[in-house]
Amino acid sequence: MTIKHALLALLAEEPGHGYELKKRYDEAIGLLWPLQQAQVYNNLRQMEQEGLVQLDVRVVQANLPDQKRYRLTESGRQALAGWTMEPVQVSRKLKDDFYLKLTVLAAVVRDSGQLADLLWRQREVNLQYLRELERTLHEAELADDPVAASLLEGAILHAEADLAWLDRCEERLLSSGALNGGGS
Repeated sequence: MTIKHALLALLAEEPGHGYELKKRYDEAIGLLWPLQQAQVYNNLRQMEQEGLVQLDVRVVQANLPDQKRYRLTESGRQALAGWTMEPVQVSRKLKDDFYLKLTVLAAVVRDSGQLADLLWRQREVNLQYLRELERTLHEAELADDPVAASLLEGAILHAEADLAWLDRCEERLLSSGALNGGGS
């Protein structure tokens, strides 16, 4: 997701100024994807340059910067509609730092002891991440937020799959004696 598209969606509901958009963003999305106020203003400027939003009203304030309320343009509506209809490519990349470490230890260094240690430490990291996701899911359920709960359940399923994959790596690379030579 880009912040731009989330802001376009908020402006599709109704025009708004930066502070207001940040507040609405935090209520709808902030739990899962935190946003800084400066990001709102930077994105509004960029979207205005791209013709996706335009100034609706400028309110002059004494001793404060002008308050600018933006509204979505037709180009902005089209960009939002296109973005929401476009499926997302699978993001798992084989050029991942952990994958590289695993490959180096298994195929280059060929040290089963080091590989076992890495798999164990990675499992601990993944378990901690899973616990954090489960805690956040509990908070989303208490807040009666079905959108956040659904997204967190998806992340939990991915985390559980990563743990199962680590077990399979251990089984395939260590139990089978696939590593010749090296440490253990």
